[in-house]
Amino acid sequence: MSFRRTVIDHNFAEKSKIMAINITTITQLISDFRALSQKDSISPESLGVLLQRLTDLINSAASDADYKAIYDAFQKFVANIAAVPTALYKLEQGSADRNDVLMNITTSHLINGITMTLKDAVFIRQATTERAGAMRAQQVSDLNSTRTGLASLQKSHTELAYKVSTLETTVSENGERLNRVADEANYCSEGIADLTENLQVTNDDLAATQKSVEENARGITSIKAKTDCPRIAVEVVDGKLRVYNASYYTKNGYYPFVFRFTSKRNRCTLENYPDRKRGAKNKGWHVIGGLPNDVKIDSNGCVMFRTSPLEDWHHLGNDLISHSYEAKYVVGAKGSDEKMYIPWGKKKVRVSSNHGTYLMRRFRFAIGFAKSFNNVFATITPAHLVSNLAEFSVIFDPCTKEFHLGK
Repeated sequence: MSFRRTVIDHNFAEKSKIMAINITTITQLISDFRALSQKDSISPESLGVLLQRLTDLINSAASDADYKAIYDAFQKFVANIAAVPTALYKLEQGSADRNDVLMNITTSHLINGITMTLKDAVFIRQATTERAGAMRAQQVSDLNSTRTGLASLQKSHTELAYKVSTLETTVSENGERLNRVADEANYCSEGIADLTENLQVTNDDLAATQKSVEENARGITSIKAKTDCPRIAVEVVDGKLRVYNASYYTKNGYYPFVFRFTSKRNRCTLENYPDRKRGAKNKGWHVIGGLPNDVKIDSNGCVMFRTSPLEDWHHLGNDLISHSYEAKYVVGAKGSDEKMYIPWGKKKVRVSSNHGTYLMRRFRFAIGFAKSFNNVFATITPAHLVSNLAEFSVIFDPCTKEFHLGK
């Protein structure tokens, strides 16, 4: 705090009478009048002008009543000053502070003229949430950061607005595309309905095809059972005719049938052809009998022939049918001794010559497997067999006069 004395002149009462009239202009005119030194320079006119101005000045001067009023007001003013003797003389900013506004306050005593200065006085306190005040330095820094952030935000807003505009355009375009897609979807739904109907028809066709495939598979299985059957072969073991792989056929429900290679013409007994006595001439393998019980296979695969005469092999008969391993039963010889012969198709093959000499004779036979055949108008042929024909022979021995099995 500093002090300085200022001199104030209070002799106002005495000087007020002198300064009641402004005599500056009159004094200047008098000085100019005195300066006139030439002859005839003072004329009535110039003197009249000076006197007229004096008259006007006197006329404009205040009266005693006005002067008294001014004097009383001045005295009142002096009394008021005495009641509040100190006045603000100078106000300037003090030292820098981060929070408050500091001021240097200079006051002057109106009576004695002494000045006093208060330095770094808190002039405006910092603003808070409770009151107004000066902005702090941190708040200025925050405001600058806010302005920077706001500028960045404005830039982001501009970019976002552009993106929103672009997005609106894209949404509009996508809306048109969605409308087109919806139209295409409606069109496709009709196509899907047609496709569903066609698919149902296709499923029905597939079901029918699957059923057909299954039936064909069963047929193929049946065919394979026939075509994939193992081959059979025969050999003579201890005077018996053994058939190899016969067990496969017997287990699968097939029966053995014996064929002989002959040339014959069967009798014609058809009512539709009363004039025909014989059928066509056939040469080849012809089945004997054709019934499933004419030939049997034992557990060892050996063949047993029906003991009935060959002409009875195609009859079931009421009596019990017997079987034997001997070859003579499959030959069906007729007669005895030198007159013995074998019916062989349309021939009769004798076992002796005209001179009574016995001859060796060989007869071709074969065996095969097939299903049971009960057709009264036809008989089994090699085409009905599921196996191959295994050929064997029956030989007449002229020494022993007996029939033997052989290859």
